Amino acid sequence: MARTFMQFFGAARTHKTVPFRITLSETRAFFLKVWCQTDGATAVEYGLLAGLIAVGLAGGLGALADLVNLVFEVVGDETASVADSMSDD
Repeated sequence: MARTFMQFFGAARTHKTVPFRITLSETRAFFLKVWCQTDGATAVEYGLLAGLIAVGLAGGLGALADLVNLVFEVVGDETASVADSMSDD
C-alpha cells in the first residue's frame, strides 16, 4: 500500500506516545518513486518536437519567401521591359 506525503511526514499519525519514524527503505522507496515518474515525459517530448518543427518551418518559409520575391522581381522586370517596348512603337 502506497503512503501519502502527509503519512510520510507524520501528519496522519495522532498517537502521542510512539514517535513516528521513517525507515531508510521507506525513504528510499519514496524518492525512487518520485524520481522514476514519467507521467509528463510524453507531453514534454511532443512539445520539443513541435518546437523543432516550428523552427524548421520558419527557416524554410524564410528561404521560400526570398525565392518568391525573386520570381516576382523577374516577372515585374520582364513586364516592364515588354511595356516599354510596346510604348516605344
